[in-house]
Amino acid sequence: MSALPAQPFYFGPEGNRLFGWLHLPSPEAHRGLGVVVCNPFGFEEVCAHRSLRQFAMAFSGAGWPSLRFDHAGCGDSEGDEFAPDVPARWLAGVNAAIDTLKAAAGVQQVVLLGVRLGATLAALAGAGRDDVAGLVALAPVVRGRGYIRELTMLGQGGGTAVASRADVLESAGFVMARATEEHLSQLDLRRLERAPAPRVLIVPRDDIDDGLDWQTPLKALGAEVQIERLPGYAKMMEDPQRTVTPQRMIEGVVQHLRRWDEALALQPVTPRPLPVEQVLSLPAAAVQERPVQVPTRDATPLFGVLTEPTDAALQPGRPAVLMLNSGAVHHIGPNRLWTRLARQWAARGVTVLRIDLSGVGDSAARPGAPENVVYSAHAMQDVSDALAYLRGTKGAGECHLLGLCSGGYHAFKAAVAGQPVASSTVINPLTYFWHDGDTLRDVKDYELGELASRYRDKVFTREPWLKLLRGQLDARVIVQVGLRRTWGHVEPYLLRLARRLRIPLRDDLAGELAQAVRQGIRLRFVFAAHAPGYDLLRKQGGSAIDRLIERQLASLDFVSDADHTFTRLEARERLVALLDRLAPISRAA
Repeated sequence: MSALPAQPFYFGPEGNRLFGWLHLPSPEAHRGLGVVVCNPFGFEEVCAHRSLRQFAMAFSGAGWPSLRFDHAGCGDSEGDEFAPDVPARWLAGVNAAIDTLKAAAGVQQVVLLGVRLGATLAALAGAGRDDVAGLVALAPVVRGRGYIRELTMLGQGGGTAVASRADVLESAGFVMARATEEHLSQLDLRRLERAPAPRVLIVPRDDIDDGLDWQTPLKALGAEVQIERLPGYAKMMEDPQRTVTPQRMIEGVVQHLRRWDEALALQPVTPRPLPVEQVLSLPAAAVQERPVQVPTRDATPLFGVLTEPTDAALQPGRPAVLMLNSGAVHHIGPNRLWTRLARQWAARGVTVLRIDLSGVGDSAARPGAPENVVYSAHAMQDVSDALAYLRGTKGAGECHLLGLCSGGYHAFKAAVAGQPVASSTVINPLTYFWHDGDTLRDVKDYELGELASRYRDKVFTREPWLKLLRGQLDARVIVQVGLRRTWGHVEPYLLRLARRLRIPLRDDLAGELAQAVRQGIRLRFVFAAHAPGYDLLRKQGGSAIDRLIERQLASLDFVSDADHTFTRLEARERLVALLDRLAPISRAA
């Protein structure tokens, strides 16, 4: 079956507006049952984003209207993690999503599908309603205390055993207020007094067994419970650039929903279509935000969120910032940082576009191109199309680029290519050159030092040799590391010699730095302390960056005690302060 293009929109009461996507089937396939997709929390949501989009598309393709959305204070929704009564806002959001889907899609009942904490919220919401026909719980959080312990351990995984602030729980770059933590720690779905739905499908994790028996109390409440171990959870929750859509899980869930739908035999009712104009107003900051589809040359639009002052239409020529994806993290940015900065800078008079490059996040891949490729060959065209939108459609003045990791790489390469920008802020790039055929699995230049040290420390022990004999260690990788490490010691001298003799180089970072600034583009490099990208800049670019800094054509800043994506709140606050200093300021502000 076919489906209509998904519609981004806002819903919910003032002060708790939520961002969502409405996936509608074609009219002839439209059923009377809908599906509300409930996100997990924090970094798990970032990892699951791609797969949950595919779930929603599969549902609408099968005839069931579906709605996926960001919880209050998360993603593109209003608010932040420090708002009062966050758990109550989350639960109210699930209820608002159910009501909105019923009205906008004309369905009589809904199935709730939730992942992790999203499944918990779905169960709590369903237990208080009579229009929830079923619950699909993917790796549900049954006992809140265990979940909080898991978040705490995840937060300590980066080597930080103590939170930056005593009033929050930090976990993999996301923050939870202590009041929220305390509330969630008291939750236990085994103590529900009413079944969340007449039908419940539990899909456990395929990587570990939590050992909790939820089905017995559910059956005691009268629910028809099925447990099916559908594969794909662990790979679905990998880092965004490595996540794999769980196709067999999606197909299995669709089969269950089809049986439920046939038993219910619900007919659609007259819907109330969504308003065409979708705007999130943030009156306290005099800012408004809207989802946009950026036109491209091949008619495959790029999705983005435009944040601007409420009076932007009255004052054209404002400066604009284009924020690029960090790896395969969608447009909210690493640790939701782009959402925060966009609203903060718009309050100062700057227009900000948070874009998903083609094939990443909520942007479709270009024709014939694979999706979820972070160093895409189409990225430069994507940047060009987004800048054309800002300058042409929105009437922006000076445009600036901002990116972290692969986004920093693309921001730098756009400057080298002479894209019409005033500056490029490049944060923690891991490479300055990417060629056709390169993959994320290849050994990268920034990894050589660590790998060489690891192999050197173990060369006189039995373990690596036994692994090599058993075929558990790839000898080609060891040889590659050794050769490239040796070449790395010689390379800087040969590069300097080649530049003196004016011999053209394939990968000439010094030449690219000079080329960018010759076109009037200011380069701003920002690194976490001890970031490998800084060592590469020095090694591959030589003294070029020093000369540019002396001429005030480039800048170099560091954030101490930070990792690659600034997961610790304290380090992130230092980064925000630095970026605030570097950000453009509108004369009208």
